[in-house]
Amino acid sequence: MRERYYTAAWEWGCCGTPLHVGDDVELEVQYDSDYAGIMRAELASVLSASLTGVETRHDDDMVVRRGRIVALDGVISDTKWVVTPRTTQDPPIHSMGNGAIVSFGNTAPGEAEGTAVEGTSRLVPVAAVPDADAQPAGTEPDLTVYGEQITAALSGYVITLEVP
Repeated sequence: MRERYYTAAWEWGCCGTPLHVGDDVELEVQYDSDYAGIMRAELASVLSASLTGVETRHDDDMVVRRGRIVALDGVISDTKWVVTPRTTQDPPIHSMGNGAIVSFGNTAPGEAEGTAVEGTSRLVPVAAVPDADAQPAGTEPDLTVYGEQITAALSGYVITLEVP
């Protein structure tokens, strides 16, 4: 029997070890949490079979699920960015002597606030979780262009297990 679990890229990146197809694993999963429900709805149109649950290391209500990984997919989703001119002052400039000048902080001309665009998820097969190559180019907004921008970014992974 096959089961599919979603894990957020940030969550696995913070607490997980690399996974590959063929690995025997133990995942800490949730089946009926709000988080699992949200991800089931988001991925319903791109999965051939429903998402079984979510893998999470940051909650108390988890169970351990064992199996062999038979597929790994990166979940790519769109983010809508609103870029506005900076409202904070430029960081201070410090002289380090001998003509060396440094500035600490963000000197970008704009500030961005991003929101995930629901219903834009798509799957891309990956070699491993985490997989740095799964991140599309240009995931950050252009802070020199004010207004709305859409970028694609890796939001997480679907891990397909073969369970006994």
